[in-house]
Amino acid sequence: MKKDKLENLDFMDFNDNHSQDTTTMADLLAIIFHHRKWFILSVLIGVFIGFLYIHITPESYSRTATVLVKDNKKGAANGEAATFQDLFSFGSNSVDNEIGFFKSKRLMLEVTTRLNLDISYKERGGLRKTELYSSTPVTVTFFEIEPGQTISFTATILDEQQIQLSDIVVEEKNHKETVKVQLGDTTDTPMGKIVITPTLFMKDSYIGESIYVNKENLKMVSDSYNAKLKVEIANKQSSLINLTIEDENSDRAEDLLNTLIEVYEKDAIDDKNKIVINTANFIKDRLAIIEADLGIVDTEIENYKKKNKLTDITSESALVLQNTGHLDSESLNVENQLNMAEYMKNYLRDNSKIADLIPASIGINDNGIQNQINEYNTIVTKRNKLIANSSANNPIIQDLNSTLSAMRLSVLKAVDNLIAGLKMQVTSMKHKEQENISKISDVPTQQKYVISIERQQKIKEELYLYLLNKKEENELQLSIAESNCRIVDPADGPVLPVAPKKVSVILICFTLGLIIPALCLYIRSLINTRLYTKKEIKAGLSIPFLGEIPLEKQTYTKDIVVEEGSRESICEAFKILRDNLDFMDTEKKKKGKVIQLTSSNPNSGKTFITTNLAISIALSNVKVIVLDLDLRKGSLTKKLGIGTKQIGISAYLSGKVDVITDLIRPFPDSSRLDMITSGALPPNPAELLKNGKFDQLIAELKETYDYILLDNPPYGVVVDTSLCTRLADQTIYIIRSGLFDKRQLPEVQELYDSQKIRNMSIVLNAVDYTNNGYGYGYGYGYGYGNDEEMKSRKKNFFKRLFGI
Repeated sequence: MKKDKLENLDFMDFNDNHSQDTTTMADLLAIIFHHRKWFILSVLIGVFIGFLYIHITPESYSRTATVLVKDNKKGAANGEAATFQDLFSFGSNSVDNEIGFFKSKRLMLEVTTRLNLDISYKERGGLRKTELYSSTPVTVTFFEIEPGQTISFTATILDEQQIQLSDIVVEEKNHKETVKVQLGDTTDTPMGKIVITPTLFMKDSYIGESIYVNKENLKMVSDSYNAKLKVEIANKQSSLINLTIEDENSDRAEDLLNTLIEVYEKDAIDDKNKIVINTANFIKDRLAIIEADLGIVDTEIENYKKKNKLTDITSESALVLQNTGHLDSESLNVENQLNMAEYMKNYLRDNSKIADLIPASIGINDNGIQNQINEYNTIVTKRNKLIANSSANNPIIQDLNSTLSAMRLSVLKAVDNLIAGLKMQVTSMKHKEQENISKISDVPTQQKYVISIERQQKIKEELYLYLLNKKEENELQLSIAESNCRIVDPADGPVLPVAPKKVSVILICFTLGLIIPALCLYIRSLINTRLYTKKEIKAGLSIPFLGEIPLEKQTYTKDIVVEEGSRESICEAFKILRDNLDFMDTEKKKKGKVIQLTSSNPNSGKTFITTNLAISIALSNVKVIVLDLDLRKGSLTKKLGIGTKQIGISAYLSGKVDVITDLIRPFPDSSRLDMITSGALPPNPAELLKNGKFDQLIAELKETYDYILLDNPPYGVVVDTSLCTRLADQTIYIIRSGLFDKRQLPEVQELYDSQKIRNMSIVLNAVDYTNNGYGYGYGYGYGYGNDEEMKSRKKNFFKRLFGI
């Protein structure tokens, strides 16, 4: 038999649901053991890739900072401002809102700009580049470049005063030239003007070493750090917030978190001081105007008294003034409110102040107006924060602008109403004053004029003192403004890197090394439709199973493997097949048993099995004859080297030879076995088999021989086999392992069920025990095989264990 080369496929059916065979796991383990070299190779490659990944991937360090947000709802401290709650109002902070502020892109962009995180310095360390950050021996300052421009180059330190720049890339454009730069000097390069400055870490050990400098897009770097930043509430019952970030450099991670907290605190304080600063500016402007008015009034009084030589007030005027003192006090208060209301009205009508906050707490005693101003200022502050992170075209901002316009008009109307009311009070008080003045008509006209001017002077003085008091209160509020948070723990973390996780990487790669070949085997099993094992035959057919013939990879003369006295595994297989054939003989014939061999596919090994089965039967001291009925190819005849030109069955069936003994010839190398060759290949073999001569031939052979073996062509391919079936006592249907398609099993079962073939049994041929992964069979544990073979197996145990 020629050496067969089967695909190294797994023959275990993973979709077999017909039985719950307890050997399934053993079969699976046997397949894995058979392919152990692929599993070992895959695991070694996976582990190697894991180690390579660990040594290439930059190490990452985790740093965490904890802050306490002053949220009254969760019991945080009120802070120093609690002392002044009677004077000023402070809004409470929501922890969820503060988390949003910490994640603000605006704050992270400010942090990135402060720390120059868009510029990185690295050095080669093994297979990876290590981030230097604050320990870099040199720093680079770029001029005349855009924040979004990307630049990279390699700086090789030649000596303590000179550096060579190479591998320059500007906006993905490579520059092949090299540039030598003096440390501390401004130099023109393809990147523009730059200055390279040595740091305290500049040492002789860096001479000849290369520093890899990268200038990246500032916005992209900021967004990258913002994405890596984790802001989480430490406990739902508290207002503690944990800020966590992972980075290649632990110092950079710490600086980033600490700077972020610093920027957040400053932003919160600035936000609180906006209204206070705006109010301070308003008071400052009013004080300057009133101070100028007081100067004018004082000068007018001085000039009038000098002109009219007035030095004292008569007792009569003193008495009248005493009666009008109470009225003057009320008049001063109303005039003061009226003036502030007028100032507020002018401020609201000033178009240049539309985007500013409205001054609060300036002496208007109307609570409704004060509440409207506070609500207006709150919305203005919210709008300004949204504009900082968005644009004026944002629909939310436009809605807020509309709301603010309506609210400003509402405040203006309320102020107008207040002014109207105050004016009515002033008119009423002036009317009463006129009545009092009429009572002192005998007082000199000069005295009346002086009193009128002094009244104006008092109003201005009262207003001036009132604004000075408010100015001090405003300055006090500005000085005690504090941040929304307190630092509980500054940025800190473990000394060891958190990534890559070496054990996890190796375990994952090890697992993948096992899974990948297993998955490949599983997929190949799913797409494989070939039949390989006896188990698959028994699961798909109810036809008696006669036996299996192992694949013999050695080369034998004329494909004859059965020899007398041989203990080879394949010889034992044919002996088992011969004994099982006797059990299949239900009629228990003593002589003339006709056995036909066929298959579904060509090259299934019918001729090989026919020849060796015949020899095995002949060795049991019975007379056997083999007929080559493949009248279209003459396979048996050709393999035995006889040739189709010799006289054979075709000559007898066509009537050219009448004596059967002229056809019979001894089988090569066997005295108990005869054969009849096919003879010349006729053009009409089916007609020759139907003319009755074949029946006569079989009948005569039955009288002489105990077994008559018919080597037929494949069943269903040509009609010849069907014509011979009627004369056969038993039919051996040969299925070749790795050649037969499982989808043909129903066709074979139908042949058996329909009784088209008599006493049908199955033989599985060419079973490759080394390729099916099971590791059992003839010669493997049953004592068969020669001594040299057994010694060789023991000697090569370890080689076979590792599949080498």
